[in-house]
Amino acid sequence: MMQNKLFEYFRLVWKNKKSRAGLIITVFYVLLAIFGEIIFPRTYSLPPSSTTIFMPPQLSNFYLIFGTGPFAESILVQIVQGAKSVIEVSFLAGLFATLIGIAVGIVAGYLGGIIDDILMGITDIVLTLPSIILLIVVVSAFKTSNPIILSLILSITSWAGLARAVRSQVLVIRNSPTIEVLRVLGLSRGYIIFREVVPTLGSYIIIHYIFNVEAAVYAEVGLYYLGVLPYNPNNWGAMIQQALSYGAALGGKAIYYLTFPTVAIIGFMSGLILLSYGIDEISNPRIRTYK
Repeated sequence: MMQNKLFEYFRLVWKNKKSRAGLIITVFYVLLAIFGEIIFPRTYSLPPSSTTIFMPPQLSNFYLIFGTGPFAESILVQIVQGAKSVIEVSFLAGLFATLIGIAVGIVAGYLGGIIDDILMGITDIVLTLPSIILLIVVVSAFKTSNPIILSLILSITSWAGLARAVRSQVLVIRNSPTIEVLRVLGLSRGYIIFREVVPTLGSYIIIHYIFNVEAAVYAEVGLYYLGVLPYNPNNWGAMIQQALSYGAALGGKAIYYLTFPTVAIIGFMSGLILLSYGIDEISNPRIRTYK
């Protein structure tokens, strides 16, 4: 039964043009992150000289089709090697933020009372905190590039919005006739929450998970750009910072070192945005144009 529902949901995702395009783009980036380090060399560079530093794209050499960086290293190889960090951290941070948001929202909405007041009070505090400043302070204190720890840090500012939204949905579901019948039958709270409440929020949770992944991409790239995280020359944010330090914003030879990491970020974000738009259309009967 569950497999049939998943297959039907995937069929709808694939049938929608936006979600299909977004899924293809996102899967491409995921595969790049998984297999890129295996297929591509860890580093590829030319002997540094005035002619090899910030070299424009060279079609005669596959590794140099994006040109070279400030140390005559391949921009293509750097982008591929940096994909793992961006994809891994963003997906993990999105997962952690979503799980926290779901847990807080469901517990607060379903149990209510003093627990609801406490959890929503904490949620409101997190929502009012300046996210980027909080992240800079916490990241500076830990100074870690460990993907799990970094993902947990990035998730601390992303869960609150989802928690409040889930709570609102649960308040509506909690008072539905179906839930009232299950309570009368003596079924446990855990059974009702995981078998009746959570599945009802399925598409809603998926969309917010994608939003959290997007937020994590911006946060990680931004922190590397600001130099707060331990330096990783292959991270897309660090590459952009390097390019700007060499005057890429004004044009010149470093422009390719700025352009291609930026395009990589835009491409990944475009895939996520298209996927979320498509899923929103699928889950919203008012704007769905097919069955």
